[in-house]
Amino acid sequence: MSRRRGEFEHRTSIFEGAFRAWSHLGGLTPSDLETKSPTELDPLTYPLANDTRMAIQKEKDRKKSEKKKGGNNNNSADDDDDYGDQLDANGNKRKEYPYEPLPRSGLAHPFVQAILSPWLGPDADQDAIQLGLTTLRTWWQHRRKGESGSAMVALGTEKMVGVVEGYTRHFFNLAHCLIVNDKEQPPRSLLVKIRDVEKSRNPKPRIGGGETKKR
Repeated sequence: MSRRRGEFEHRTSIFEGAFRAWSHLGGLTPSDLETKSPTELDPLTYPLANDTRMAIQKEKDRKKSEKKKGGNNNNSADDDDDYGDQLDANGNKRKEYPYEPLPRSGLAHPFVQAILSPWLGPDADQDAIQLGLTTLRTWWQHRRKGESGSAMVALGTEKMVGVVEGYTRHFFNLAHCLIVNDKEQPPRSLLVKIRDVEKSRNPKPRIGGGETKKR
């Protein structure tokens, strides 16, 4: 194996494991976090059922694509930037992971730091870290469309499947701890659900207080 290919597999396996973990966490409910342990929520053992995020995401992407095509007549690279059918090495449909944006706080969020750390190593200087963050953000945006063909080939071996699953479990347990124990910002979908629960538990008082008097 060439050094360049080995670096690609190393980096992509870390990113892919983190992406899957963050996606799985985003599909959970506040009740899940309150009543279940990380083991009971494990993304490898207990995949999410009836996750509607993927259908919603595809519909949004479709409307965005139609709007773009209607706005200009030229074929942009984005219109064709699709990785096609997501099949594994055996020809079976691959499990899809809905897109959850990275935390906006970037390096200030421990989850982002944890993704870059095993890739860049402990001796990375500030310039390397900033470049690594840019690379991660770019990869994360492209991953929204699905796994690239090159990534599926590199991570499709029995060895690399195990590596990605190991990173997925590692990053999920880390993210779960950060959200539940350290109160760090959760994935966007989960944050929306948490805020909805908080609103239902603590409804805002009506302006002026009390009920409107009947005339």
